[in-house]
Amino acid sequence: MDIYIVEQGDTIESVGRKYNIPVIEIIRANNLKPPYLLTAGQSLTIPTNLYNIFNYYTVQKGDTLYDIANKESTTVDLIAGINGLNPNEYIYEGQTLLIPKQDVELYITKTGDTIDTLSENFSVPSLDVLYSNNDIYLLPGQLIIYRKA
Repeated sequence: MDIYIVEQGDTIESVGRKYNIPVIEIIRANNLKPPYLLTAGQSLTIPTNLYNIFNYYTVQKGDTLYDIANKESTTVDLIAGINGLNPNEYIYEGQTLLIPKQDVELYITKTGDTIDTLSENFSVPSLDVLYSNNDIYLLPGQLIIYRKA
């Protein structure tokens, strides 16, 4: 979560565009009521932990998941998991893939994971992992997010 201090001329829509998140998420996070008018100096809670975690990568001719993972400083398994691919699956020119941003660490849960194993994976306290995710079910295949400070 971020805190944004409203500036003169800001609207709920302009703040949403600034953070690239749906306006409804700002409304919910701040319990705003219609007509959603903002006042300069007002503070807004911005729920950024669920948004702005991916870049989009368009596959170029000759790309492989391995090449893209190396170029983007991530792993083949993570790119495959995020995009619903088998790590050995063929990718094609023009295909768009989600790639984790550099300030975000992601983990896809496996059978037997606990909050402690997630904490160890990110090398942060358990509360930091919990704070970064709205819901953690510890079911295999859940995407867990940790935004680096």
